[in-house]
Amino acid sequence: MKLRTLAIVCAAVLATAGQGFSAERALRVATSVPHNHYLTKVVKEFAANVTKRTNGEIVFEFYDSGSLVSDQHMDEAVANGTIDIGIASASILAGTVPALNVFAVPFYFDTREKLDRAVLPGTPIRTMLDKRINETGSHALFWIPYGFITMITAGKEVHLPADMNGLKIRTFGTTVSEFVEALDAAPVVTSGGEQFLALQRGIVDGGLTGWPSVEERRLYEVSKYVIATDHMYETHFALMSEKALDAMPGELRAIFREEAAKLEAVLMDRIFDATKHTRDVLSNKMEIIDLTPEEIGQWKQKTAPVAKAFYENGNELARSVFEEAQKLQ
Repeated sequence: MKLRTLAIVCAAVLATAGQGFSAERALRVATSVPHNHYLTKVVKEFAANVTKRTNGEIVFEFYDSGSLVSDQHMDEAVANGTIDIGIASASILAGTVPALNVFAVPFYFDTREKLDRAVLPGTPIRTMLDKRINETGSHALFWIPYGFITMITAGKEVHLPADMNGLKIRTFGTTVSEFVEALDAAPVVTSGGEQFLALQRGIVDGGLTGWPSVEERRLYEVSKYVIATDHMYETHFALMSEKALDAMPGELRAIFREEAAKLEAVLMDRIFDATKHTRDVLSNKMEIIDLTPEEIGQWKQKTAPVAKAFYENGNELARSVFEEAQKLQ
């Protein structure tokens, strides 16, 4: 079938299905991060590959920096059709799929080996989580590795858990906040786009965020230290309405899935390379504190109750995922 004919058929089928998705218009793609951010660049790369494969019949319209949807509502916007594709974090999607908070359990996913055995397609944890995500009305076209989460502080040098006492720390999810509370600090939940102002105005003393965001959100302008805890892993998802994807003709759906799989296959290496680059850049702008094994041991001991609470308070899927995570330790 020629691609132009395919696009016309796709439009007709989807219009009949009432999904509001049409190959004759640009697909709306939303991110909560700036145009030059790693996440926005990744989804634009995916879009460019699909556009090329369809000879321009499928095109995309981008809304970055939370201009259309904030990160807190990204998964809802995909499910209800406000946007066609949205980049949502595991921490946000965990509001619907609590088992995704497993990646925030402190120090359970702190090496590349553990990650490869947990998030690559076909692994037990990935398979269970994909199945549940697909039941939410959104389909994870591909996972976007975001790497380890680190901590920044505006003016206090931190080495030991005791140094955290009383600090106000920006967080972005339930288990992330429990980590901060375990350290006798106060969690302050804010969106990624609010971090800069929160630090600048003294609303928080520091924050937890991905390495790319420290550079790309210019957080080095309002914070002095990076404490390389690297205690949790964050992933994002390129979400698309499951109904819209399923309503596509098989040939077009195959193109989306093939391009998604090809891109995801290179992203883990890419994020680790990007993290190394970011560290090099930040070393000239901030003081990076690499914790010693002995110091890490104290952080692990202090935050161990977070893992216990995750398991005891989790639903059946969360407990199953956690049990698989324990096998990786």
